[in-house]
Amino acid sequence: MAEAYALHTGAFGTAIVLELRANLVAHAHSETQIAFWLGGARARALVGATVVDYSENVALGANAFESHDMVLLDDSGPCLFLAFMLSKPWLDARSQALGRNFRFPSPRIPIHPALRQACWRVLDLILALDTPRDAVDEEVGRLLEAAIQASTEQVEVPPPAAFGPTLDHRLRKAIAHMREHVAEKTTVDDIAAQVGLSRAHFFALFRDQLNATPQVFWSAVRVEEAMRRVSEGLPLTDVALDLGFSAPGNFSRFFKEHTGVSPSIFRRAVRDPLPNTVTGVPR
Repeated sequence: MAEAYALHTGAFGTAIVLELRANLVAHAHSETQIAFWLGGARARALVGATVVDYSENVALGANAFESHDMVLLDDSGPCLFLAFMLSKPWLDARSQALGRNFRFPSPRIPIHPALRQACWRVLDLILALDTPRDAVDEEVGRLLEAAIQASTEQVEVPPPAAFGPTLDHRLRKAIAHMREHVAEKTTVDDIAAQVGLSRAHFFALFRDQLNATPQVFWSAVRVEEAMRRVSEGLPLTDVALDLGFSAPGNFSRFFKEHTGVSPSIFRRAVRDPLPNTVTGVPR
């Protein structure tokens, strides 16, 4: 069975069809994520400190910058996922419709039969390449709104961390340093020293304001920049060397461990270049 990978972008963000044959390391995204397991080998995720066993009745919801991984629980073959990276403007509009700020209170999203059927309809539409984009977007919108409603029904949810002017100036400086030196080999301790913070204080700022560790955020900067450059059609060897990898094989391994797919397959699936942004935090 060939490795399956497909992308569809719309106002809601990005939909990803992914057939995984290996584990994913702990990673994070700048966007809120919803992931549905559709079949194949059983899988488990650790989201923060919470274990989520994917099933026909449970999907995963990860808030922006929330660390999560994926582990295959058996060797029966690959497993198929339908995942969504949600655009902040779209999510803000849905939050306004619900009358409150949106954030997953738990990474476990209950799936009722109608919601699961909606997953398969969306999968069919995405894989049918001749489907009009508006038709896919409409079906995806209904699916996501139902999933959000199921995950937050009758639950008081705290507001998400602010990424605006309240972000600590030292954290902003650290993020700017990561972006400016994305191609260099550096350590978390080096970055902390650049902004005049101890390792402990540096970790505390990331935890309290971005709900992530510095290492996870640093990897997110690198992998999202790699995804952007690959989507623009740049030669993979050039991308690898520009981002500080000693060999293309090391870059491919890093890329696949964080995204579940090789850079070459990712590039073939992308129809439009990704936005010129990294990590979702304002520049």
